[in-house]
Order: sequence, then structure tokens, then C-alpha cells
Amino acid sequence: MKLFGTDGIRGRANEFPITAEVALRVGKAVARVMRTSGTNRNRVLVGKDTRISGYMLETALT
Repeated sequence: MKLFGTDGIRGRANEFPITAEVALRVGKAVARVMRTSGTNRNRVLVGKDTRISGYMLETALT
């Protein structure tokens, strides 16, 4: 299944793939890659706008 397009993961909030569960799974996958990449850089910036869905996704990632 392909999640990422040329503009990232897109869709309507609370409908696949823009759900808290998918955000959590993608976040865990990114963390796993960062741990195994061999670098000591372990900071992640979560950017969002003011739509309510942004807060849902931010909460899933933090």
C-alpha cells in the first residue's frame, strides 16, 4: 500500500490514511529508522497548521 505521494500523505481527517493510528505507525517507523541510522541526531519537528485535525495528529505523535 502506498501512503506517500509527491506531497506527502494526503486525505481527509479521520479517514484513512489521515488517522491517529496511521500517524502513530508512521511516527514509530521514523523512530525505528532514526535509531538504526547510526547518527546521534534524534530530534524531530512536528509542524502543523491550526486545523483541528492537526492537534489530533500532533497528539498521536507526542
